[in-house]
This record gives sequence, structure tokens and C-alpha cells, in this order.
Amino acid sequence: MRSDSVFSMSSLQAYLSLTVLCGIALALSIQPSLRIAAVHASDLSHLPSLFHLVFVFLFGLFSINRGAVIAANASARILRLKLMFRFLEHIACGLLLLLPYFVYSRALLPAKIAGIFILVLYVAVSSLFFCLVSFRLEQRGDHRKRGAFLLRYGLYATFCLVPLAVGMSHRSLSVILSVSPIGLATRVIGGASAIELFVGFLVPSSGILWLLNGLRRINRRHLAI
Repeated sequence: MRSDSVFSMSSLQAYLSLTVLCGIALALSIQPSLRIAAVHASDLSHLPSLFHLVFVFLFGLFSINRGAVIAANASARILRLKLMFRFLEHIACGLLLLLPYFVYSRALLPAKIAGIFILVLYVAVSSLFFCLVSFRLEQRGDHRKRGAFLLRYGLYATFCLVPLAVGMSHRSLSVILSVSPIGLATRVIGGASAIELFVGFLVPSSGILWLLNGLRRINRRHLAI
């Protein structure tokens, strides 16, 4: 069985890691078993948004991994539609496995049903972007006879942390938080504005279109050869 198949051992290990780590985050988000009065009196009772932040971050790592694995098994002339289907297949399976977690997390943030839906939609879009980024980096690394492990995960960390740091540095730059997956997650859970959502979705959506256009040029070059 191909290692980029949804049911391959590589994929099953990735899904297991995703569900276990998100499960741990969900468990840490649950209110401890104390008396209700004591819980409400404490400022350190629990972190109900921890699961959602960890979910967004881990799913990005999962997408980086899947993009690299698919690149290692894809031919140089793979059709864009087939490539997108492979990415979406892995993203859909990952989200489906975490569905019980989303249902339960609804109880942690009772007033945020729309926020959870937006967050899942954003993760689907951004994960497709990260899959494409990882795919392209791995293709370039293979072409140059060297891997792109540090580069793809370093870029992901930069994408998450730099906009977060810039957005938190000054109130006037707070909209830049939405560029970071973690930053957008904090804004969605807290109640994001329309401009924050627009910026958050615009970056990965634009990246997807740009990368797909680049893949089309590469395929044409191979066909010409």
C-alpha cells in the first residue's frame, strides 16, 4: 500500500498522534472536579480554550507531514485535481476523527458554536495551504537531492509565531494576529471581528491559488520536455 494512502501505516500513525495529542489538550481544558463555588472563585481553575489552540496548531503540523509524504510518492506530472483530492482526503479524515472532540468542546465554550464552526472551516482551508507548501518544499528538496524537513517545519513555526508576536506588540497591529493560525484561533474564541476573519482566511486562500498556479507552470514545463 502506498505510504500516502489514507489507510497506510504512515497515515494511521499520523492520525493516532493527532487524536491522542488533541485528546490530551481536551482533557486539560476540562474543568477540574472541585466544588462549583470553589471553581468559580478560582482564577486558575481551567483553560477552556486550550483544546482549540492546540487543535489548530497540531492540525497544521499534521498537514505539513501529509504534504511531504504525498510529495514523496507523487509523480512529477501529477494532475492538480488529483493532488488536491489527496490533500482533502487526509484533511477530511483528520477532521472526522476529531468530530467527537468538537462536539464535547461545545460544552466548554457554550456561547461559541459559530466560533467552533468557523475555526474548523479555517483549519480546513489553512491545512490545504500547508499541505501545498510542504509538497512544494519537498519537491524542491528531492530535486536538489536533499530533504526539506527543517525548512518546512521552520517555516510553519515562523508562520505561527512571527505574526503572533507582531500582533501582540502594539494595539494598532492587532489585526496581524489573524495571519497566525494560533492568533486567529484566539480571536475566534474571543469573538473575532469581520476584518480579522477576512485577513485570516485571505492569507491561506491566496497562498493556495498562488501555489496551484506555480504547480501548473511546473507541469507544463515537464510536458514540454
